[in-house]
Amino acid sequence: MSKLLYREDAFCEKWATEIDDTYEKDGLYFVSLKETAFYPGGGGQPADSGTIADLEVKAVESKDGVPYYGLETSIKGRVECRIDWDHRFDLMQQHTGQHLLSAAFRLVLDRQTIGFHLGQEAVTIDLPGDKLTEAELQLTEQKVNELIYDNRMISSYCVTAAQLAELPVVKQPSVTEDVRIVEIDGVEYNPCGGTHVSSTGQIGLIKIIKTEKQKQGQRIYFQCGKRALETTSNMFSIVEKAADQFQTNSQEVLDRIQKQAADLQAALKRAEELEGRLEALELQELIQTETPFVVRSYEGKNIKALQRMAAKLLEADKKFVILTDTAERKLVMTHKLNDFHSGNLFRTSLSEFGGKGGGSAQLAQASFQQIKDLERYVKFLQDHYRSIV
Repeated sequence: MSKLLYREDAFCEKWATEIDDTYEKDGLYFVSLKETAFYPGGGGQPADSGTIADLEVKAVESKDGVPYYGLETSIKGRVECRIDWDHRFDLMQQHTGQHLLSAAFRLVLDRQTIGFHLGQEAVTIDLPGDKLTEAELQLTEQKVNELIYDNRMISSYCVTAAQLAELPVVKQPSVTEDVRIVEIDGVEYNPCGGTHVSSTGQIGLIKIIKTEKQKQGQRIYFQCGKRALETTSNMFSIVEKAADQFQTNSQEVLDRIQKQAADLQAALKRAEELEGRLEALELQELIQTETPFVVRSYEGKNIKALQRMAAKLLEADKKFVILTDTAERKLVMTHKLNDFHSGNLFRTSLSEFGGKGGGSAQLAQASFQQIKDLERYVKFLQDHYRSIV
């Protein structure tokens, strides 16, 4: 068995040891160490990264309860090992922060944590019950950061079954002997095998980012330490840039954005009204033409507008209608001909013109990569119409 140094000292960054065992798998050479400070992963916390004999640890797996580390080169004997400390300390901040935030939700709202995930970007806990209000989230965030300011000591130790029975642990572990307890002074006793900072002050900061509904309750997204600092710094930068754009101060940015959104909605509504009037005039012009065959090209009409106009032209007793939008290279065709299937024609002919599409017997649509292909297909449809009438 490897001696697990990370259990004794989570701040052990480098050490020398002996290669204990090795095997080859999937192009990597897996080694076990007589002493290891690499956390192998588990309990929601990812594995550490780092080097063994200056070789990057590419993978970690367990064999008979012993952690093995995958390297690209076979090595033996005595080796120097080093942990990627920035990565390790980040994980320690996030994991300890999760303990403290879960404790705050229990203390403030009597909500128990039922799930935890620590990823490279997101850290989440799952809570049961109804949706938390903004006020409840703010109270909890205030409480957890007060516990950070208190700089409470954090210690870890193993207990027997008898000792475990005397502790008010957060949750009962699956084993009863040699259980490792992480204690936050005056806050909680938590069975946990991960790595943690030595005092709550080293977490630095905890910021709740957002909440998300889940089947059993809701998911809380949060960040701790350096991650939280970087995120809040980025947010302040964005707000300041927005303030500069609106030529105002950061306190008035939200009001300006809301006003701009309202103005935009009003402008869009007015544009839709004008587009409707223009479409009515365009339809009137097309309906008044004597020919039953209509071909017209537009720029800036979406596919729904083309379909709507085509349907109204059929209602006005046009027999064959081809409408296109050159900006998006879209085409709609509809008709009132007997024994003619639009969709079948499109399916058998579009590939020759670099187009994609299909449709029903009466209505079909297509899109093209090149405007010249769209124009060639319009001519093809015109020729086809003339050949069948």
